[in-house]
Amino acid sequence: MIALKLQLYQNMVNYRKENSFGYIQSYPLPTPSMVRGMAHSLLGLKEYKPLRISIQGDFDSVCTNVQKVIKFDRDPKNRPGNPYKIILGTTLKTATHSIAFVDCLVNCKLLLHIAFDDEELTKKLYEKVLSNTVILGRNEDIARVDFNKTKIVQITQDEEVELKYPIYLDTKITKENQLVGTHYKLPFYYENVSGFDDLRIFKFVDCVYVSKGKIDNLYVDEDNDAVCFLGIS
Repeated sequence: MIALKLQLYQNMVNYRKENSFGYIQSYPLPTPSMVRGMAHSLLGLKEYKPLRISIQGDFDSVCTNVQKVIKFDRDPKNRPGNPYKIILGTTLKTATHSIAFVDCLVNCKLLLHIAFDDEELTKKLYEKVLSNTVILGRNEDIARVDFNKTKIVQITQDEEVELKYPIYLDTKITKENQLVGTHYKLPFYYENVSGFDDLRIFKFVDCVYVSKGKIDNLYVDEDNDAVCFLGIS
């Protein structure tokens, strides 16, 4: 099996937790849906292509930013009494604005392994990350790609693996190895929608955020970095 090993650095980033408003919290690592969306966007895919993702990494600290948030109305006619108006170019927009507190991870270092069922897509994604801007998290969260550590790797299984970074592990693996961590039910992808008014029906994966430990019978890459694929069957 091959996978794209992608090493990223982000100096200030927020991986937003769903349903956090006003005070916007962050996951310790990006969710599978964020990584999946990043990969599909780079490839220009308009529909879901099956893939598996391993997510691990670390950060130095967490700080809280105070930001002014402006949300534009999709149609100004829907809120004719809105006093907050902005002209963008020649178009009049109505909007709401508020103050939000945003958690940001400082000096975040990520190690991702991405493997599409179609190996040609995995190889094509490698080409895209070498020549395009990678954004992961919010729209402003640009990532630096460490080219010397980003490559196509072979994935094999090892008898015992020492974790180098905190990682999202499959719940079954944590039980078998008697590891403890923070349990998450993370979004992976949602069914196609035709517009903003359609509900996004997500499919989720159960995993555990584990910071350290030794694991039996886990996948590794050529550099002996742990790989724990999360996916939807």
